[in-house]
Amino acid sequence: MQAPDFWNDREAAQRTIGEANDLRKWVEPWTELDRKLSDLTVLYELALEENDAAALAEVEAGARDVDEALGKLEFQRMFDDRDDHRNAILTIHPGAGGTESADWAQMLMRMYLRWSEQHGFEMDTLDLLPGEEAGIKNVTMEVVGDYAYGYLKAESGVHRLVRISPFDANSRRHTSFASVFVSSAVIIGAGVVILVPAYEAVFSDDVLIASRRHS
Repeated sequence: MQAPDFWNDREAAQRTIGEANDLRKWVEPWTELDRKLSDLTVLYELALEENDAAALAEVEAGARDVDEALGKLEFQRMFDDRDDHRNAILTIHPGAGGTESADWAQMLMRMYLRWSEQHGFEMDTLDLLPGEEAGIKNVTMEVVGDYAYGYLKAESGVHRLVRISPFDANSRRHTSFASVFVSSAVIIGAGVVILVPAYEAVFSDDVLIASRRHS
């Protein structure tokens, strides 16, 4: 990035910076954890020499913090897909079933909104089409935060709900379906690039849906 001609190709430069930032997000926490362990080791040795109960308690508290941080980093290691760390684009479509399925799709949308809030993710609604009587016809949302795609990618598929319908005057049991599709997203310049397991690239005014095969 220090090369004189680095910014000659701005798009390539932005990609390089993005990749470097992604690597830095992974390396820096481990470096900080190693530093904390070294400091705690020194403090522990001094506390033993001086029989300092307060210092030993500080070491114990610090060890708990390190253990918690280590657990989080180990969990992140499970996200081994190259796009797991990215934001996610989540799309919900109701299946056949009219109002029943539209209502179920909206229930799913609210569930994902609540889940995002509980896990510290931001969720922006990119497109929303309300249902005619209730629910939604479709919605597309961006989930913003580290490893959003890694957490949500397993949600892709058809989701089913069996319940006594609140829209049926005879209170009969209905089965509703809704499809959920999750893709990874990355910001490049002023636009959003949506990476999907496809073989074509589809362009719009400010969004590129790029060809990317997920392994």
